[in-house]
Amino acid sequence: MENEANEAVALQASRESIVLLKNTDNTLPLNIDKIKKIAVCGPNADEEGYALTHYGPLAVEVTTVLEGIREKAQGKAEVLYTKGCDLVDAHWPESEIMEYPLTPDEQAEIDRAAANARQADVAVVVLGGGQRTCGENKSRTSLELPGHQLKLLQAVQATGKPVILILINGRPLSVNWADKFVPAILEAWYPGSKGGTAVADILFGDYNPGGKLTVTFPKTVGQIPFNFPYKPASQIDGGKNPGPDGNMSRINGALYPFGYGLSYTTFEYSDLEITPKVITPNQKATVRLKVTNTGKRAGDEVVQLYTRDILSSVTTYEKNLAGFERIHLKPGESKEIVFTLDRKHLELLNADMKWTVEPGEFAIMAGASSEDIRLNGILTVEDYQARLQALESQNPVSPVTASTDMENAPNVLDKQKNTVWQGNKGDYITFALKNGSKINEVAIAFKRDNGLPAEFEIQLSGGGGQFLTVYSGTVSQYGELISYPFKGTTASDLRILLNDDRVGIAEVVLKE
Repeated sequence: MENEANEAVALQASRESIVLLKNTDNTLPLNIDKIKKIAVCGPNADEEGYALTHYGPLAVEVTTVLEGIREKAQGKAEVLYTKGCDLVDAHWPESEIMEYPLTPDEQAEIDRAAANARQADVAVVVLGGGQRTCGENKSRTSLELPGHQLKLLQAVQATGKPVILILINGRPLSVNWADKFVPAILEAWYPGSKGGTAVADILFGDYNPGGKLTVTFPKTVGQIPFNFPYKPASQIDGGKNPGPDGNMSRINGALYPFGYGLSYTTFEYSDLEITPKVITPNQKATVRLKVTNTGKRAGDEVVQLYTRDILSSVTTYEKNLAGFERIHLKPGESKEIVFTLDRKHLELLNADMKWTVEPGEFAIMAGASSEDIRLNGILTVEDYQARLQALESQNPVSPVTASTDMENAPNVLDKQKNTVWQGNKGDYITFALKNGSKINEVAIAFKRDNGLPAEFEIQLSGGGGQFLTVYSGTVSQYGELISYPFKGTTASDLRILLNDDRVGIAEVVLKE
C-alpha cells in the first residue's frame, strides 16, 4: 500500500482537509526567505501517534509537523524545538474542572519554549488532542485544550512574536482565548501520515487552504447541543448588553460555524438564477451561480447551497445543506456552479409521519459557510393542479396531457426553456384547445442531448380521438423556438408526435 502513488493521494487528502480558522493581517503564508529562526513547540509538534492507530496500517512512514517544517526550512532558516508540555497533565482529567499549579519541571519546559520564541522570528505551536483525549470511550468533561496546553500557548504569545496555532485533534475544541489573541490558526484534524508535509505546505504558501468545517465549533460546553442543522430558537439569544449593568446571561453564537473556512485569496459570488422559479412537488429546479477568484492567489472554494422552508405545517430547520461543490480558480477566473434541487431537498416529515413536499416558498441560499450567505433567492412550490390551472389561464389551451412524463408536460407552456418534457418514438403531448380555436402555426423549442436530427409530426383532431397530421418535419436546431406553419382549421385538440427516441420539448407557443 505504501507506494509513491498512494503517498501522493494521502498528501493531497491531508492538504484538502485542513481548515484555516483565522489569519489576521495575512500572517500566513510565511515567507521562508525572510525568516532566520522558527520556534516550534507543543505536544503534537513531533507526534505521530494520530497516524498510527489501530484503525489503519502501522507500517507507514509518518511525517510530523516538526519534520515538515524542518524540510521546508532546510538551508534557509534554523528551527528551534522543545516540546513545551505534555498532551495532558498528571492530574488529568480532574484538572478539567480544577486547575492545578505547574510543577517546577512543567514550568521549566514552558519557559524553554518561550525562550525559543524570543529568539525566533515566528513561533508555531502545535496543540490539540490524541488517543488519550479522543476516541472510543473517550468522552470529555470540557472542550478546552487539555492539560497545560493553554498555559504554553499564552507563554509563547506573551513574547510578542507572531504565533501560529496548529490544532491536531478529533473533535471541536473551544479555543476562545486563541481566537481572540493568536493571529493565525489552522485546524488540521488528524491529518494522516503525510500531515506534517501538508501543514508545512500551507504554512509556507505552497498550498492554499480551502477546507471547510463539517461540524460546528461551540464556544463552550454550556451551548451543547449546538449542531447544524438547527431549528428555530434552539440557540435562542438572551440579553444583548454585557457588563455589570447589562442583562446578558449567556454566551451566544458559534466559535466557528458549520461550513466555515478561510483562504489566502478571496471569492465573489454573483448571478444567482433559479429555473424554473415555480415547480410542482415532483419537479426539479436548477440553481446556477457564478464564483470569481478576486484575489492574487489560485485557490479552492467550497460553494455551499442551503434551503429553508419559509412556512411549514411542522417546525423545520433554519437551513438545510442541499449541495456543495469544491472548485479551483486561478486569480481572476470565474466558474458557473450548477445545483439541481428535487423533492428530497424540499420534503419534510409531517404530523402524520409522512414525507411530503408542502406547497409554498423556499429560501434558496448560496454562500461560503452556513453563516456567510452571499446570494439569496426564492423557489415556489405549487400544488400540481394549481400549477396546471395557472398555466392554462395564460394560454389558448386547457388541459395538457402526454403519453409519458406527465409531471413535466404542462411546463412546455411556462416560458422556461429549462423545464423539458422528454419522450421517445411514439410518445406525444396533447393540448386540449379552447372552443373555437383555429390554430395555424406552432412554435416549438426542441432539445436533444446528442444533437442529432429528429423527426416529428403536428396533428389536429376535431374530436372523437382521431388525429390528422398537418405538419411533418425534421428538427436539427435545438434550444430555440422555431415556427412551423400549416393550414389551420377549427380543432378541439393539437398533438405533437415524436418519431425518434430521447427527444425533449422545452417550450411550445400556439398561434391562431
